[in-house]
Amino acid sequence: MNHSLLFYLFLLALTIFRVAYSGWLELSLDEAYYWTWSNHLDLSYYDHPPMVAYLAAATTIFSESERWLRLGAVLCGSVITWITYLMAADIFNDKRAGFASAILLNLAPIFTIGTIAITPDAPLCLFWMVTLYYGYKIIETQKRAYWYALGASFGLALLSKYNAALFAPAFLAFLVFSRENRHWLFRREPYLAFALSMIIFSPVIYWNYERDWISFGFQLSHGFTRDPGNILANVGEFWGVQIPSFGMLLFFFIITASVGIGRIGLRDRREEFVYLSFMPAGLLLFFTFNSFRTRMEGNWSIVAYFAAIVATPGYLSIIKNRMDDSRARLTRNAYIFSLSLAAVMLVYAHIQIVEPVLPMPQKHEVSRRVFGWKKLAAESDTRLSSLGDGAFIVANRYQISTLLTYYTKNHRQAYITNGKNRFGYLGPIDHLEGKNALYVTESNRVNIGPMKLFFDKVEEAGSIRIERHGLLIREFVFFKCYNYHGGLIEI
Repeated sequence: MNHSLLFYLFLLALTIFRVAYSGWLELSLDEAYYWTWSNHLDLSYYDHPPMVAYLAAATTIFSESERWLRLGAVLCGSVITWITYLMAADIFNDKRAGFASAILLNLAPIFTIGTIAITPDAPLCLFWMVTLYYGYKIIETQKRAYWYALGASFGLALLSKYNAALFAPAFLAFLVFSRENRHWLFRREPYLAFALSMIIFSPVIYWNYERDWISFGFQLSHGFTRDPGNILANVGEFWGVQIPSFGMLLFFFIITASVGIGRIGLRDRREEFVYLSFMPAGLLLFFTFNSFRTRMEGNWSIVAYFAAIVATPGYLSIIKNRMDDSRARLTRNAYIFSLSLAAVMLVYAHIQIVEPVLPMPQKHEVSRRVFGWKKLAAESDTRLSSLGDGAFIVANRYQISTLLTYYTKNHRQAYITNGKNRFGYLGPIDHLEGKNALYVTESNRVNIGPMKLFFDKVEEAGSIRIERHGLLIREFVFFKCYNYHGGLIEI
């Protein structure tokens, strides 16, 4: 059986399906925010570096539809799958292991769902995987040229999301630990590679320098400020997200393989095996330790698992040959069951998002993030028509404001009441003074008091319930606001 041909057919079919599927959904909460960036390109932004904006701008040249906007994420997922295949096939000298690793990767819900959402994680995962691959090639070939490829891809990863920086200490720790690769610490190539990555990342540094390091400060505060809340709850939440994100039972196979391949590497002096174990271990230890200090978002650690996923099928193949028949059969059956369970979960998630088949509580309805925005925008357009020329939209959440900007007629710019720094790229807003506005807010976040301070008159203008199959998804309230005085919107 030609496993290489099977893989490429699998990859083609997967890519075609995702391109089609990505157009069946409205945008999710943050996607419109990054689309807004793509219409105001800059060296960096308050929340993240600029790569996601560049990616979105490139794919929406011909159309700004959901499918075209998400195309970059879909293609990133396909390239990551391809590199996973190449890396596993090369390390284990077995194209079946490469194909199996590619399948395993795409059974991880956090990765698969992520490939149809345009977020900074899409380019981060791509360039992290490329950097991981070049790290392996340095170990395997000892060729100097791969250092410069690694430096370039690491710089591009930094342009995607700040937590790409974690690759550097993890790889440095591996070089210090590895007797066969420690010599690189006394050569110029690693330092020139790092300098190259910093040159690529320098526009973000310059952007932050001009703004008093605002983005760096925001992310450091977001990820490292001690949370005085329930420590055990933070730790439990982090790991409680990791397990379903990587296929429930498959998660335990991935973690076991990550540890086991390292032990085999140490025993058999296989540096590439140690590398596959070392990279996930360092990152997961970091996230675990930090979860004792503050709340960790579940998606922050996704890149930590890539090396472990590369290792899993190859590791299972190795240990199978060292087991007696009954244990080997039990392990094989448990793995197949875990793969099947993850596949069923993914099929259910894809169906539930597009057309819910099971009633879910409002808080846990998986489709609520990608449903109702067109209806909300249409209702907003109707109410805006009575407010005169130049009327604008105000919301109190940046996700709602950017979704309204995307879905209203002619992409009418919507603003938020607390957008200082986050929306600085929009430029001066003096032209809004004297205009009327429509305030759009969720029913549980109304807080109309501050609005009355900045307008002559504020009056309620109805509400809208976003329902699906008779179940409430969200409820919004509208207010018409007359003669904006200025001062409410700071960017």
